Amino acid sequence: MKLYTKTICPKCMWVKSELQQAGLEVEVINIDHNEEARQKILNEGFLSVPVLEVNGELIGDVKEIISKIELVAQ
Repeated sequence: MKLYTKTICPKCMWVKSELQQAGLEVEVINIDHNEEARQKILNEGFLSVPVLEVNGELIGDVKEIISKIELVAQ
């Protein structure tokens, strides 16, 4: 799993916290420091982060991300 974030992003910190609590390994990619990743997110139609990538599927809605974390953690 990959989590696309920004340096200052309360929702990103919330999702990271949920991932840690669930004990899930995730690659965190800060789009402020990775232009290629930023372009990927923009090209997929996302205008904000966090965006979670699971098996090639990109999820940008925080509620959906939390649901996916709960599902994967089971």
